[in-house]
Formats: sequence, C-alpha cells, structure tokens
Amino acid sequence: MEAHANPEDFDLYALGALDGEERQRFEAHVRSCEACQKQLAQAREVAALVGLTAAEAAVPPAVKARLMEKIQKDKDATQQAAAQTAQKPARKRARWGLRFSLGFAMAAVVLALVCFWLWKQDTLHEQQLSHMMARLEKTQAEARRNQADVRAMTRVVSAPDTVQVDLAHQAGTPPGTAHVFYNGRMGIIIYTGVIAPAPSDKSYQLWLVPDSGAPVSAGLVEADQATGAAVAHLPRGLAAKAFAVTLEPKGGRPQPTGPKVLVGTVGNA
Repeated sequence: MEAHANPEDFDLYALGALDGEERQRFEAHVRSCEACQKQLAQAREVAALVGLTAAEAAVPPAVKARLMEKIQKDKDATQQAAAQTAQKPARKRARWGLRFSLGFAMAAVVLALVCFWLWKQDTLHEQQLSHMMARLEKTQAEARRNQADVRAMTRVVSAPDTVQVDLAHQAGTPPGTAHVFYNGRMGIIIYTGVIAPAPSDKSYQLWLVPDSGAPVSAGLVEADQATGAAVAHLPRGLAAKAFAVTLEPKGGRPQPTGPKVLVGTVGNA
C-alpha cells in the first residue's frame, strides 16, 4: 500500500511552494488517493482564509521553514547566475581602441542592469514573504480571538447563575430588539440584536447599569449583530439591575450621553 504524502506537503502545495520532483510525486499520488484529495482541499481552504469565525487555522512551523528555504534557494540561484555572468571571461578583440571602449561600456551597462534586476527580485521575494507571514499571523490571531469568544459564550450560556435580559425598543429612537446574557461571577456579557443602521457619525454603545454607581461601558455593538454575538469582559462580581444600548458620537463615550435606544431590566427579564 502506497504511503500518503507528507503532512507539510499539502500546505506547501496550496501555497505554491512545492516544485520539481516533489511536486510531480505529490500530484501523481493525490490523483489516485481520495483521502489525500480531501486533505489537499482543506489545505487550500486554509491558504485562502480571509475571515475565520471559530476554528484556529495554524500553519505548521515546518511549512514556514520550508517556504523560507525555497525563497532563499531561489535567491541564491539567481545571485549565483549573476556571479557566473560577471565572471565570464571577455572575448578577445582583434582591435583595441574604440571597439574595446564600447565593449567595456556595454558590459558595464549589462552588469549594472543585472545587478539592479537581482536587487529588485531580492526585494520582491522579501516583501512577498513578509506579506504572507503577516497575513498568516493575522489570521491565526483572529482565529484565537474567535475561539476564545466561542468558549466564553458556551460557559456563560450553560452556567446556572447566568441571567438573560430582553432589551426593548424605546419610543422615538431607531427600531430594534436585542438580548443579553450576563454572568457577574465570570464578568462576561454576551449581546445579540438588530437595530436600524446608525448615522455615519454615530455609534451604538452597550451599557451595564449597576445596582449603584455610574453605568459601565460594555463596548460598541454593530447594528446587525444577530448572527455574530458581541462578547465583552467586565469587572467580576458586578451586580446589574439593567442594560441599555444608547446612540453615541462615533467611537463611543466613557459615560452615556445620547438617547436610550434599547433598555432591559434584570428584575423583569
């Protein structure tokens, strides 16, 4: 029974970094192996990630190492070709004087152009590698945040001491409705809801109204947050008597200044 391809080869092939005999062997195997075809499809999905919602898409360190090794080999091969070009012996000339001067000048121009091209290729390779690594790191960071939010939501919703509050629309404000799950012991609040879009210079801001003291900001919320819940972390042990969404200047405020759009009382939940 033929062995499956190396795990890192799937990621390298999806990134276009597998070539030569390795690429030919990989493609020949995948064509006849259904399991490897599925794994290659998954690798291509990881390479095309733009916005993850939960699972982390981590690229194995071996893939990064082999990708950097390939770019370095390409760079070394190009520089070696330039060195060989520069070291080629000049053809003997039957005549000296003007022809020699013109030939020397042309060789200098060609060498300068080759050096400039090599420098551009080197810069381009480094930029491409840097851009690719930055995108991978950003995708991984977003995946880790999304995964942490999902775990927080699971803990809050399943906890017996979590309270659920329905936020009702207030007259004279943009229509909408929302729901809040809050666990004071964990200090976590989960918000879902839909409100009419805010003006371009305004933002919706969620507030926890404690039993005593000033309202505590739980951050900005989007107008359409029905499918992607907002998760906020507040000081633990904070007792809440109500929650509200207000319309604030763009970016929000430390304390509410705008009209209450949605309001819900914990005792009436």
